[in-house]
Amino acid sequence: MDYILGTKYILVISCILYITLLGSSNAAPTTTYNVIKFGAKPDGKTDSTIPFVNAWKSACASLIPATIYVPKGRYLLKNINFRGPCKRKVTFLNGGTLVAPEDYREIGNLGSWILFNHVDNLVVSGGKLDGKGAGFWNCRRSGKNCPVGARVC
Repeated sequence: MDYILGTKYILVISCILYITLLGSSNAAPTTTYNVIKFGAKPDGKTDSTIPFVNAWKSACASLIPATIYVPKGRYLLKNINFRGPCKRKVTFLNGGTLVAPEDYREIGNLGSWILFNHVDNLVVSGGKLDGKGAGFWNCRRSGKNCPVGARVC
């Protein structure tokens, strides 16, 4: 009798495991691009613009949905244009802080710091933005000839 009950329990657990695995296999495949693997440095001092652009290009060209993953840390970015159109959905998952240059003049009059341009099916999630705006606002209050400022689009 104990053998029969044990067999039934094993059968029930096997069925639950099979159904769970079957359900998870139907999930759409995705690929993840970690910006650190492209050379980004989470120190807030090293320019990580090119590694971010290269991670974006890879994710945007992916034939399956892609995620750009930004791990914890501070990433210095100068003007950056994440340009589409992309082949599939792209998720920008930011676990860190994106940092503008300390000298606001490095952004200049381009009108944007971070730009997502011609991208459909984009998800931007998490993280922080440090625009380093104090120097810019001090310049504006002084009445000097200052850049028009940048925005995140």
